[in-house]
Amino acid sequence: MSNSSQHDPASPWLKPDEAAEYLGIALGTLRNWTSAKFVPFSKRGGIVRYHRNQLDQWLLSKSCKGRSTFANATTTD
Repeated sequence: MSNSSQHDPASPWLKPDEAAEYLGIALGTLRNWTSAKFVPFSKRGGIVRYHRNQLDQWLLSKSCKGRSTFANATTTD
């Protein structure tokens, strides 16, 4: 007997609660981001799913490249 609420580990598609956990954010935050079309998602027949590879690419595109040196900090005492 299978439980339809469990995620198929072979599938790259995540349900909202799984995607929020994957991203390390609250489900409400993910819902807000989805409504604002800030995060990549697919919606078919009112069902929202997130593709793991698209989330990974989105995270990479939003990452900060950083800088190679620190700015000279001056302190006055």
